[in-house]
Amino acid sequence: MAIEKYIDSITSEHIDKPNFIAWLSSSLSIVDGVYNLLADMDSNFDIDNAIGVQLDMLGTIIGRSRILNFQPLNGYDPVLNDADYKLVLRAKIAMNNWDGTIPQIYEIWDNIFDDIKLQLADNQDMSFTAYILGYVNQARQSLIQAGYIVPKPEGVAITYVGKSPVHFGVYSGMIVSTAAFVTINMRYTSIETVKFGLYSAIGINGISKTTINQK
Repeated sequence: MAIEKYIDSITSEHIDKPNFIAWLSSSLSIVDGVYNLLADMDSNFDIDNAIGVQLDMLGTIIGRSRILNFQPLNGYDPVLNDADYKLVLRAKIAMNNWDGTIPQIYEIWDNIFDDIKLQLADNQDMSFTAYILGYVNQARQSLIQAGYIVPKPEGVAITYVGKSPVHFGVYSGMIVSTAAFVTINMRYTSIETVKFGLYSAIGINGISKTTINQK
């Protein structure tokens, strides 16, 4: 809502009264602020747009606190930043709507991660193994192992196994330690003239340049 259209509706009898316009604008601005707040409410609390305390409010509704219930390894802060907290909240939303089937676990995973793949193996003993393909940083490892990402039925054990492919390309290289460059020019007064061309060689003791002229 904008107050200009209301100001423009004032009759000519009062439109030129600055005190009246100021009083009316002040009152309308309060109402306009409330209107804008309500209009932006959905957008501000959308998980893609929310930040800071907005995410904390969403976490209260969804059922996942920003503060982890365990201490991550390597000194990572148990209070999640906004980016990791959004990851956790999306996973919790998916868990809240999970139908208990393995196909939907894949669907949940694919909606959260676009750079990490998941493979599940049912061990037929009330446990399953989750193979995670791709690079997972320390923060994500902690969240996965603590059960913040992959949904599982109550009473079912889960083992996580990381599988990171390493691609080897063609490798070629050359190592040169030291080299020597020697030029020898020789001339004789005999009937036949013997000429020595440029000679170069690879040595190992240092770099030197020597010229020898003989007649």
